[in-house]
Formats: sequence, structure tokens, C-alpha cells
Amino acid sequence: MENYGEGKQVYIRKLSEKDYSVYREVNYSRSLFKMIFDDNLMQGIWKIANAEDILVCTIIEKTGKEICGFCQLDKIDTPTPYIGIDMRDGYMGKGYAQEAARLLIDYASKHYNVDYFIWKADKDNYTSRHIAEKLGGRIIAEKTALPQSVIDFGKANGTLTDEDITYVCVYRIEKSCIV
Repeated sequence: MENYGEGKQVYIRKLSEKDYSVYREVNYSRSLFKMIFDDNLMQGIWKIANAEDILVCTIIEKTGKEICGFCQLDKIDTPTPYIGIDMRDGYMGKGYAQEAARLLIDYASKHYNVDYFIWKADKDNYTSRHIAEKLGGRIIAEKTALPQSVIDFGKANGTLTDEDITYVCVYRIEKSCIV
């Protein structure tokens, strides 16, 4: 299977059927919906991952040839696609995510009509924010993770407090970050 990019520690390639079980593992471990996470939900997630407007790549550790995570571009048919990373437990903190993101940005810059990339990170996810900043990203917005109408409704009926509201930092990453 063709590699989309190779770095010092990892390489990336297009997601394939043989990656399904690990992709499921990673999605389950990050899911807010573990109580309802079943095969039907996973099939829906898998279908989205293989849609035409998204590119999901498997991140492979070069030394052990193990899948250590996934990186993706969402909205690849726009000049400002979203980039995201999901790493497996045990593979975090080794620089793999940053290297994979650079490889994906390099690949996308060469194969798609990209002006720049968007990276979203929970305000409290300092690791994700650090990666975006190491890639040259700068914050262009900070907003609530929930739509204002949901926040207003939750506050009005007493099910949501200010402490429950999370924020997202939105970064702009230039395609030239790969030089």
C-alpha cells in the first residue's frame, strides 16, 4: 500500500479495511458516547471516515510497524480543510502526532487546492494546542464547544452551568509550515 509520507519515526498511508479494529479501538476510547457505542455507531463512523470529502490516514510507527494512530483532513474539497489527530494510548508524547500532521500537511499541500489548514483543540487540551503551535498555527478564534442556543437552553432549564461550558481554540496553519 502506498505511503503518503515518511518521517523519521512514522509514516502515513491511506486508511484501509485492515485498520478497522484499531480504528474502532481509538474511536471508542475517545467517544463521549461509550454507553451507546455499538457496531451500528461504529459502522456510521467508518462510513464517514471513508467518505469522499475526508482523507483519513493511518499512522505507522517505523520501528515496530505498529499502528499508533490516525490523522485526517476533513473538508478536503475546500481551500481550508480541517486537520485532526487521534493517537492510541501508549504512543502519545513521542512526537509521532506532530510528525504525522506535518506529513499530512505536506501531502495535502501537494495534492489538493489548499490555502491553509484549520486545527481545533479543546482549550484545556494543551498537547493538541502545543502541536498546532509547533506547526506554526496561530489562534484565529476561541469559541464555545456548544452552540449558543444549546447553552442558553441548558442554563434556562438548570441543566448547564458556566463550569460545564468548554471552549475550543481554532488555529490557522499555513501550508508553508512544512519547510
